[in-house]
Amino acid sequence: MTQPMSSNEAKAFVDEHYRKVAGRWKERITDAPFMRQLRSGKLLKEALRLFFRNWGSFTIEINTLECASYHKHIAFFRKHRDLMTLMAGKLADELIHPKPPGHVHVVIETARALGVTEDEIFLSPMLAEFRAHLDYKRAIVWEGTVAEFYAAGATEEQFGYWSAEFYKALTTHYGLTPAQAVYFSTHEEADLKEHDGVMGHGSFRRMVLQRLLEDGMGETRPGYSLDYCAMTSVDLYGAIFQAVLDETERGSLGR
Repeated sequence: MTQPMSSNEAKAFVDEHYRKVAGRWKERITDAPFMRQLRSGKLLKEALRLFFRNWGSFTIEINTLECASYHKHIAFFRKHRDLMTLMAGKLADELIHPKPPGHVHVVIETARALGVTEDEIFLSPMLAEFRAHLDYKRAIVWEGTVAEFYAAGATEEQFGYWSAEFYKALTTHYGLTPAQAVYFSTHEEADLKEHDGVMGHGSFRRMVLQRLLEDGMGETRPGYSLDYCAMTSVDLYGAIFQAVLDETERGSLGR
C-alpha cells in the first residue's frame, strides 16, 4: 500500500473498499433489530428519544474531530490544494450551516420534536458505546495514519442512505413533519449530493482516499489494515444501535 497506484488502480481499490463497507453496513445496521423496528414503526418512542439524546451529543464531538483531522493532516492538503478547498467547504458546511455553530441547529430541531431538551444534547453523558466510537475515531486521528482515518470514514456515504431511511420512518410512523425531521433530510443531502456548491461529503472522502493511494500514502500500522479500520467503524455503529435497545429494555425491566 506504500507504492503509488495509478488512478485506475486506486479508483478500483476505493470502489471495492466502499462496496465492502456497504455490505457490512447492511448486515450490522440496516438489517439489524434497531433499524428493522424503526422502519416498521415498532421502535418504542422511549428508545427513539434515548437514541437521539445520545446521537445529538455524538454529532457535536464527531464534527470537532473532523476539524482536528484537518490540522493533523494539513501537510497532505497543502500538497493537494484542490482537496484543501473542498475540505474547507466541508468543514464550513458542518459548522456554519444554517448558521453558526452549524448542523447542531438541525440536531436541536429534530431533538425538540422527539421531546429531547437542549441540555440533554449538550450536557448529558453518553452511553458507553457512543463514547467508545468517539474514542476510536479520536485514536485514529491522533495515533493513526491519514489513510487509516479516511478508510474508516467510508461510513459517511452510508450515513446518507441511513439518514434517508430514518427520515422516512419518522415522517411515516412517528408523526414528525418534514421540518421536524430536518436533521435527517439535511444529512441525506450533505453526505450524498452536491449542495450549495459543496461536494457531497461521501464523494469527498472517496476522492481523498483515492488520492492518498495514488501518492503511495496507504500506510497502516500493524493490526490496522484499511479494511479493518472501516469495518471496525461500522461495527461500532452497530454496537451503538444495539446499546439503545439494550438500555431501553433494562429500563423497562427496572420499572
